[in-house]
Amino acid sequence: MGMESQLAKKIDNQPEFHQPEIIIDQEKNEGNIEKEFQEAKENFAGPINLVKKRYEDPNSALKSPEQLEAFEKHNEEVLELCIKRGVEKGLSEKELKILEVSAILHDLNKADKPEKPIDAIPNYTLAAHGEMAASEIKNILNDYPEVLNKILGENYSEEEKEETTSIIKNAIRSHMGPHPGFMDGILEIANKHLKKMGKDEIKHPYPDNKIAETLLAVDMASLAGSNGRKKVLAIRSAYPFFKKQDEDLCNDYKELKIDLTPGEAALLSGFDSADQARDMLKEQEDKEWVNQIIEDSKNSDYFYEGEKLNYQTTIAKRKEFQDAQMLEELREKIKQTI
Repeated sequence: MGMESQLAKKIDNQPEFHQPEIIIDQEKNEGNIEKEFQEAKENFAGPINLVKKRYEDPNSALKSPEQLEAFEKHNEEVLELCIKRGVEKGLSEKELKILEVSAILHDLNKADKPEKPIDAIPNYTLAAHGEMAASEIKNILNDYPEVLNKILGENYSEEEKEETTSIIKNAIRSHMGPHPGFMDGILEIANKHLKKMGKDEIKHPYPDNKIAETLLAVDMASLAGSNGRKKVLAIRSAYPFFKKQDEDLCNDYKELKIDLTPGEAALLSGFDSADQARDMLKEQEDKEWVNQIIEDSKNSDYFYEGEKLNYQTTIAKRKEFQDAQMLEELREKIKQTI
């Protein structure tokens, strides 16, 4: 039962939301955004291929074509949504290109296997991948000089290079934000192990500029949509830690004579993560945008190790479980009063 409570955890004491001024360039229609998307893939082909090679490495944590496809679709969706959202927020051409590079590299290390002794920490890469990618940015920009040329032009100064590198690093470092609920638990466990090893703890800072804020909102939007749900299902089927969580939840349901499958447990976790992702955003406009994406995703079909999943069927089982819990608690109270 405790697992269900953890999955349903929400943020308390939300800060006041600042209503941003959203500037929409009417000339940037869908065709313009698609053109910018294609240009970004051409301009930054080197970093895109770097991420792809990292995922396809034999030592990658991705063990199936479905997992690889889910990760690659997520990255492509984040890039496209960053362009769309960046245009809506009135980013300059330079800011938009910085955002594009940040989007391409934000999950660079997501499928990496950590080296010893860090590999003993549960879900270390999931907790630390933002920091891991940020630490590589300077070297990547040196290896792919065309990236800064596309952003700054050929005659940029050392100061411009350092400033742009810092903006990309900070956007990637904060692209998960202080994600509540599910990620809080992952981060807490990882930091306990790091503390015992005498190593620095991992932090998930909140973005401090509009480029980083846009990347965070888009990453959360991607998580909230149907493609993000497929990625969550791929992650939960790939890692024993999560598979056990889902099996434990199924056993909780079984005690109340409700047949919940591991795939349905994973789907519930995915939707809970989407709600948590929406609630952590500060901008009301971003929250409403993500909420609509969540609602749309409820109409999709999902698959988990060959099992077809449906939101309405799965959420009905949660409702049945919660009602059964309440009935059990009521019976227990009656026993105590007799």
